[in-house]
Amino acid sequence: MPRTQPAPTRRSPVVVPPARELQYARRPGVVSRDAANVADILLRAPVPARRRAFKYEITARERPYVMREVERATGSLYGLWRDTPSGFVEDVLGESLWSKQRAVLDSIVNHKRVAVPAGFGVGKTHLAARAAVWFVNVYPVGTALCITTATRFRQVQRQLWPHIRKVVPRAGLPGTCDTVQYKMPTPQGHDFVAAYGFSAPANDEAAMQGIHMAHILLIVDEAGGIAPMIGHGTNNLLTGGHAAMLAIGNPAMDDPASWFEGLCIEGDDPDEPTTVTLPISSLDSPAITGERVPYCTDCPPSNDRHTLSRHMPDQDWVDRTIRSYGQDHPYVIAKVYARFPKGGGGLVVPPTWIDDALSYEDPTGPGWHRICDLGLEGETADHTVREGAWIRLGVDIAADGGDEFTVYRSVGDAIEFRHASAGAVNDNQVRVAEKVLEEIHAAQRLADALGSPHPVRVKVDKNGIGHGVTSMLERWAESGRHQAQIVGVMVSESPSQDDPGAVMRPWRKRDEMWLATRSLLQPDPSTGRGRLRLRIDKKAAAQLSTPKLLSNTGGFVQVESKKSMTARGMKSPDRAEAVLLSLYEPEPLNQPRRRGLLN
Repeated sequence: MPRTQPAPTRRSPVVVPPARELQYARRPGVVSRDAANVADILLRAPVPARRRAFKYEITARERPYVMREVERATGSLYGLWRDTPSGFVEDVLGESLWSKQRAVLDSIVNHKRVAVPAGFGVGKTHLAARAAVWFVNVYPVGTALCITTATRFRQVQRQLWPHIRKVVPRAGLPGTCDTVQYKMPTPQGHDFVAAYGFSAPANDEAAMQGIHMAHILLIVDEAGGIAPMIGHGTNNLLTGGHAAMLAIGNPAMDDPASWFEGLCIEGDDPDEPTTVTLPISSLDSPAITGERVPYCTDCPPSNDRHTLSRHMPDQDWVDRTIRSYGQDHPYVIAKVYARFPKGGGGLVVPPTWIDDALSYEDPTGPGWHRICDLGLEGETADHTVREGAWIRLGVDIAADGGDEFTVYRSVGDAIEFRHASAGAVNDNQVRVAEKVLEEIHAAQRLADALGSPHPVRVKVDKNGIGHGVTSMLERWAESGRHQAQIVGVMVSESPSQDDPGAVMRPWRKRDEMWLATRSLLQPDPSTGRGRLRLRIDKKAAAQLSTPKLLSNTGGFVQVESKKSMTARGMKSPDRAEAVLLSLYEPEPLNQPRRRGLLN
């Protein structure tokens, strides 16, 4: 039985009349007197759809009188929609919904906890905002409070609340919104904070305590990232009285024991009738299922009239995502299927891609030469390279005695090992710079032998002592000791390029480097092979397939940190990151060139 029912009126119980009696109650000439009777009939109707029909059966002239009587009986102008949130969105806000959205909104009436694991692009934040606005408007001002929270305050402020701030004035609802507060006027003329947003530190046990109100709705947006202590603390707000919670978000990809997953499991347990789980997969999108949906009413009016399905994921997005990550990748499981991956995050580069790149046959024929056949001092590699190939070096500088100073070289599509050393010898910046200079000279000789039209380019990790090494190499270029282009790379900076429409958007430059190399190693469906030939050592090959591919709550891709890898017993991927640097191209220094392009 629903916990929330329309407030009783002042009249004695009556039998709900059929439509003809409702029409009879609207005798011409006595609008104000009969409005109370019509309001009484509507409020006692057991089916929400019957009450909602009043907007079609009552004229625009009569409606204000009926609404005034509804407010007198329920304490709210919108009390008629107390047990139909979806009706409020469609009738009062004048917006469109599709089937899954209606089911989620209306479940808040009948359940104390509603968990919604959602895929990408299904409108979860849009939905949460409408739930908040509905809740505080269908009860008397001063008796209902909606609290919204998320993992980070910027998510509360910049994702959920802009929706609320837009809806309230557009629908002509009472009150005003600021950044994270919705204030409504009381009958006494005071402002009452009916809804507000906040975020709590992960270990703040008291964050969800000391909040009391006759009617409380807690909305947990981006629920997949909520810390366990905060999540379990929500029970403090749901004890006694009329209180409910809507927890909605993408399933966490890298936390197999998250609070949100536990809540969703509880919602599937028949022994927990107060909790319900309603997943919304991207495959449920009307653009994929073909569900007939209303026209969009959220976009500005224009001649380009369109349905809600235009804003939903389509089959092309699903197919591209699966091709990019793989059918069983945690990203696909979470973002497409709205399920919780088992075993944590997947790998940035699958080991099979590495194995394939190690075993590709070397091209032969006109224009191809084995490096060892070019007669260059110190060049013993027997794989083939192409005439005119662009030669680049990647240099990862050791941060301390436990890391390695490594150099890898790319010659067109072939990547090869050049140098690795560890220990105190790497603490001397001059020695490190001189070793890089040796590799620059060797690369220049190879470039001259192949007739490469491009200058040798050297990408150096500038973090730590790498900054000094980069400065020395730049100074030596100015003094004529070498002809290479030196590019210092700060891997902790923001990406050089960011495409908001990309399936994978890197969070930092280090993540961008890994994704660029991943794209080059990924097999092309038409040929079955990637674009790189790896002629590297086993350590580098293993390191390339070690880091996990993660995602933050903002939807950006993050590569597992060195600290996290060390914590689970893995070595720092210094060799792998030198491989990445040899391929990675930030903003070009001279002529335009696409990042990751091979010549």
